[in-house]
Amino acid sequence: MYAVLCTDFEESTVGEIETPTPGPGEVRIDVSRVQLSVTECLLYRGADTAHADEIARRLRETDSGTQLFGHEFCGTIAAVGDGVTGFAVGDRVYAPGKIRCGECTYCRSGHGHLCADVVSFGYDLPGALAESVVLPEEPLCRLPDGVSDAEGAAMQPMASSVLCALDAGIEAGDTVLVVGGGVMGFQCAMLAKRFGAGEAFVSDVRDAPLGVVDDHGLTPIDARTDDPATVVRDATDGVGADVVFEAVGGSLDHATDGNGPVATAFDAVRRGGTVLQVSHVEGDVPITPRLLRSKSVRWVNPRKGVIDVAPDTNTGELAASLVASGDVPIGEYVTHELDGLASFEEAVAITLEKGEYGALGPAQMVLE
Repeated sequence: MYAVLCTDFEESTVGEIETPTPGPGEVRIDVSRVQLSVTECLLYRGADTAHADEIARRLRETDSGTQLFGHEFCGTIAAVGDGVTGFAVGDRVYAPGKIRCGECTYCRSGHGHLCADVVSFGYDLPGALAESVVLPEEPLCRLPDGVSDAEGAAMQPMASSVLCALDAGIEAGDTVLVVGGGVMGFQCAMLAKRFGAGEAFVSDVRDAPLGVVDDHGLTPIDARTDDPATVVRDATDGVGADVVFEAVGGSLDHATDGNGPVATAFDAVRRGGTVLQVSHVEGDVPITPRLLRSKSVRWVNPRKGVIDVAPDTNTGELAASLVASGDVPIGEYVTHELDGLASFEEAVAITLEKGEYGALGPAQMVLE
């Protein structure tokens, strides 16, 4: 089979490697579509963000290239290993979960989402930038018939957005601000409304996402002309937002001073309110703790993977059902579809430089 092989930062090729065989408890998935996350693209270009040390180590240890990235994908199960009971050949799946150790104190006590030895495919293991990928059952969820392949490849961020919305603790009638109208920012705003929020504001500096926000009953704030914190305070008699989702991240000068996205979130949130950190922030960033303490701000980093939300539903299944029903439309953010693995470098450029290419979300590579 063919796969993208990274030989160094910003260096890759498409090479032929052996098709993997599933072992006990594993399945082989023929990949239909795959898209890159912004974090993966930043890592490929050498940024100091989540998983940076592991990516640097794997690149140092290879001469012929290593399989990196590709945790946002969908595909069809082509083979199953011994002991697989939850999936069958022909099932369409995506992978919102993590691979936990199953042996640590957290895993044994039912808090596996806090496992310190979690294995992340695409970072620790080969991802789906290949014609086929082998994964254990644990991180996988089925895709309903009502979900297209384009939506399926974009479903993993949606599952993460569900976790963000749940962990934000939204209550009926809450005023919500989302800083950043990208893929997960839009999804968090829609989910906030779905989970009972009153008005949901979304700030951005781009016309296209602001237009999508407006089309779906959310309140857009053009941050090029208006300060989001001021707009929200004016709309709430000076109180501020009950919940703020920070969905921009990236490279910041300061987390509490100035007008960066995280500082804006802390400025806009009311006393006793919640800031939910959706995005990753690069490197080390200064912060003034007394500002958060004086306002009694709850700064939340969401859980990861798949979490049970009812006896018969988990966050991965809930995400897929919300998309299948049309409650949270995600297909509008799939604006660029590329042909095959050879388009990897183009996909990186589009995903990181969306404004230049007129993209709303990551570019998708179509493999079938």
